[in-house]
Amino acid sequence: MEANPLAVLAGGVALGAILGALLPKSESEQKVLGPLGKRLSETAAAAATAARDAGKEQLTNAIPDKDAAKESLKKAFGNVVEAAKDGGKTAATGNTNA
Repeated sequence: MEANPLAVLAGGVALGAILGALLPKSESEQKVLGPLGKRLSETAAAAATAARDAGKEQLTNAIPDKDAAKESLKKAFGNVVEAAKDGGKTAATGNTNA
């Protein structure tokens, strides 16, 4: 306990939460805490939905458009072909100042 008091505290809180969940709820607890629990569940569900939607949007924005990706690859391939042609001409003529 002296070496790691935070772990003992966390374990005690976890144990208390488990025991509290196992004990039956009284009628007065259900009356008082029922609406709060429902509101918390709805809020958590809305937050999870918003996070999921935001994640989907980020992924969609991160993935390039299919046509844009094709065009980019065509340009890159064209540049490589041009560089190869220029390199071949330079080698053929022996001109290193091209």
